[in-house]
Amino acid sequence: MKKLLTAIICAAMIAVNFAGVEPARASQTSYTYAQAVTETAYFFTQKDVSTSLFAVPYTYCVRVVRDDGQWYYVQYAEDEGIYRAVYGYVLKSDFTLLDSEPPATYLFKSITVTYSAGDGESSLPSLGEITMEAAFYGTYYSGATAYSYVLCGDSFGYIPGANDNYPLNPLPSGGSGEVESGEKGGGAAVTAVIIAALAAGALILVFLSSRKKKPE
Repeated sequence: MKKLLTAIICAAMIAVNFAGVEPARASQTSYTYAQAVTETAYFFTQKDVSTSLFAVPYTYCVRVVRDDGQWYYVQYAEDEGIYRAVYGYVLKSDFTLLDSEPPATYLFKSITVTYSAGDGESSLPSLGEITMEAAFYGTYYSGATAYSYVLCGDSFGYIPGANDNYPLNPLPSGGSGEVESGEKGGGAAVTAVIIAALAAGALILVFLSSRKKKPE
């Protein structure tokens, strides 16, 4: 009987360890996204409104890295193709947290940048106009003037004009408003496994005890 009880306890411990693996693994790949719900949802390099770089494209998302008071520290874009991931801050008031990963997170929009080489006064051969593909990150407004923040080659910078002609994502009906941990619900799962294992052990003990009783 003692051997059986020891086996049941060991089985319960193994089940608990097994149940604890999956939530930790899921937390490493589960991200929280926030959607830009205003057309002036700026991306800042610091927690200071004077450090704005561009407005995150309307209805597109940032990945929330951490909650920081009235700010989120976020990632925008990924290291893919002509894009590079950038990290900075956004104001919570410009974004809504999503309950699940959206079908479209970041806007991937390439634009053509044209450079003019030479002033036309030299007798030496000139390359004339040079065109390059640039990654559009968002629009920056300075009064009534709009600029586009782009990555061209390895350099970030601004070019004249906005590039706000892009498809929009549906806005959420309502977000959670809180950054949830990827491990939420892990404790409940472990508790359920423990209860199930102990209950099964108790049933086995009752069954074996009843079989040992002999009629007088």
